[in-house]
Amino acid sequence: MPADLLTAHDHALVTAVTALATTPGSPAARIVLAQGRLLAPAPWPRSGAPRRGSCGQCHPNALRIAARLPGAAYVEGYALTADGTAQAHAWCATADGTALDPTRPEDPALAYLGVPMTPAFVLAFQKRTLTKTRFRGVLDPDVQARDAGRIYQAGVPTYGVLDVGRIPPASDQPP
Repeated sequence: MPADLLTAHDHALVTAVTALATTPGSPAARIVLAQGRLLAPAPWPRSGAPRRGSCGQCHPNALRIAARLPGAAYVEGYALTADGTAQAHAWCATADGTALDPTRPEDPALAYLGVPMTPAFVLAFQKRTLTKTRFRGVLDPDVQARDAGRIYQAGVPTYGVLDVGRIPPASDQPP
């Protein structure tokens, strides 16, 4: 989708994540801006999709669903909530760039910006970092501290990233 067709919500989310990326202690936002993609919000499918997960468990919910849906990506990044807040979050994405959020209540977020990863990469990451039982994400600061900040320093390895969604605009100019 050309940059001029991005929604006001997309721009608001990019602007919010850009602001987060300039604050100390927010390396995840810098990774999301460097490697992230905008994904189109959509309601949860009424049929044919796995059962949604419970609130507060977005990372394990998203990984469980992504591992079960052929071609789906596990995505970590930020969701724009109805009050305009950029909330750290995890969800799934289909090959066409649609966000499938197995955690949020009936309404999806207004916009999604995150790094789409292969479920196989995330599962291997869990095994290497011993985070399977208490998974809080690939971009979690505690996990990155234990893992010598590899992803914070170099980004998600290219073999772990899926080319799904739209590249965010380079600037936060309104549509």
